[in-house]
Amino acid sequence: MILLENILKSAEGEFGPGKYYQETKDRDTKRAYGQFYTPDFIIDYILEMTVAKADIVENPYLKILDPACGAGFFLLKAYDMLKEKFELRLKELQEINGPKTYKIYKDGEYREISGYDYWQKENLYFHILKHCLYGADVDESALWLCIAALRAKDKEKVIGELNIIYCDSLIRWEKDYKSKEIMDELSDYRLLYAIKNHRTGEISYVKREKAGTILKRVDFWSSKFDYIVGNPPYVGHKELSMDYKKWLAEEYKEVFYDKSDLFYCFYQRSLEVVRDKGIIAFISSRYFMESPTGRNLRTYLKSNCKIIQIIDFYGERIFPGAGVATAIFIIAADDKTDNEITVWKHDKGKIKDIDSAKFETFKIKQDDLSADRWILLSDEKREILQKIESKSSARLGNVVDSFQGIITGCDKAFILDENTAKALNIEESVLKPWIKNSHVERYKINKSNSKLIYSDLIDEPLKYPNSIMHIYKYKEQLERRRECKKGIRLWHHLQWGRKPELFLQDKIVYPFKSKNNRFALDINGNFCSADVYSFILKANVRDYTLPFLLGILNSNFYDFYFKLFAKKMGSGVYDYYPNTVMDLKLPDYEKCREIEDIAIRLIKLYGEGAPSDDIKVLENKIDIILRQYYLTE
Repeated sequence: MILLENILKSAEGEFGPGKYYQETKDRDTKRAYGQFYTPDFIIDYILEMTVAKADIVENPYLKILDPACGAGFFLLKAYDMLKEKFELRLKELQEINGPKTYKIYKDGEYREISGYDYWQKENLYFHILKHCLYGADVDESALWLCIAALRAKDKEKVIGELNIIYCDSLIRWEKDYKSKEIMDELSDYRLLYAIKNHRTGEISYVKREKAGTILKRVDFWSSKFDYIVGNPPYVGHKELSMDYKKWLAEEYKEVFYDKSDLFYCFYQRSLEVVRDKGIIAFISSRYFMESPTGRNLRTYLKSNCKIIQIIDFYGERIFPGAGVATAIFIIAADDKTDNEITVWKHDKGKIKDIDSAKFETFKIKQDDLSADRWILLSDEKREILQKIESKSSARLGNVVDSFQGIITGCDKAFILDENTAKALNIEESVLKPWIKNSHVERYKINKSNSKLIYSDLIDEPLKYPNSIMHIYKYKEQLERRRECKKGIRLWHHLQWGRKPELFLQDKIVYPFKSKNNRFALDINGNFCSADVYSFILKANVRDYTLPFLLGILNSNFYDFYFKLFAKKMGSGVYDYYPNTVMDLKLPDYEKCREIEDIAIRLIKLYGEGAPSDDIKVLENKIDIILRQYYLTE
């Protein structure tokens, strides 16, 4: 454990102990708690948009809460900002509040003094920590560092307990328990105290210390806060216990269900405890704006708050070591009627600060946000999207069936190059052509030297001795797969082999991550890895063909169209998961039928490695057809 004296020395630097604590945590622990250190420029911006705008003369007792404060990075910077604001306006505070009586903690006790004496520079440490800053977290070690760093702001003064508590912020302490009931219980000294949870109706018999802790939490959450800031924990449903997920689904049913993330609940909870017209500013995952599981949260925010600003980093990574794509959301408990949201959408350059030059900036009407997906677009781009959406009735998902490639669970056990497969004399009947993301280009599939042992076809191992002999080398690793432990798969089978007939049909394949639309027609029965998605025409579809779909999906027009609402992963890479790709609207086949013939010619030209100028002429023809179809009145 770090010694307190060392922490106090470190605290003079920029969040020294807190950063050290975060850096020394292993990745699994960070994932379990959803904790990632928030960069300074993000903290600065959030506080500039909230605390910096506060009028501390009009409201010198403004309350700032970080409901997942961890080591206190937001609170430490908020302290510095408030101290500077108070120092600049001390004279005004003295003139207005001089005749009033205040309490201050000095020499181990509270004393009453006049406002003239209270509003002095030496008392600001007490005032800010006792009346303005509030923090809570479930990580007790991080809270210890937070308290130590805040106390180190003035090592000469002792002010009693701070408003920093160890608890789950999502529990509605102020509703589940009654402060007066607990105080009445504590008025007498007994071995055990009866504490009633009014949500469940259960009565717990606890010792005095536990009852006192509950009382502190009830009093803490009975406050209303002017500003709520922070970086709520990103904890996916897989990291949550079943009991806790069930509780969240009951307590926060307005926003949380199925595969929701924990941070969804922090938005609802914060709107419950913020003052009327109070402001909440969080940096959180942006994925809820697009994901199916974010639908309830989208609906809740649109209906229950005024969304002031969204700074969408649009896939650019903000948190070192974390793959989550983030955005800053600034919202208010205020009337949303006719509200326009200021949007900054990252456009170019690495993000080391929040500079408007790196963002596309525009406004959107809050009423225009859709429950299906929040699409943040300028008026010009939104108009184009609306024209495309209104011109067509069919979506890609209406005419095709999509499926993911194969998950082996251990690639080295099942994937071989051709020469190795021949040398090992792997049985031909289970050997299949194998492609990955990198093999798929626009209109063509590059030759692959890899083969898949499609071991799901092995019903009797003795009939396939060479394949089994090779796979056996990895038996120990294969048996550790979840499906094998559950008895769902035999040890020598693929983890998720899909149905082999899917791959044998003519299909269009595309990578699930790419900088641009890359769709190719596969007529050679390639089996695909999990980083490749495929689709085949539905059985009853007669109005569309695979070459036609290939031509429109590979067009520059559809590349632009897809990126209007696609999820960006960072560094110019987009997410091509089917739930987005299948939403693409399709042009009328008969009116744009020429695209099919052009696409067939392009398949041939790409396969032959034809000059780019010849290819460009044909691709431009497809774009012209699509622009005329969608954009002309």
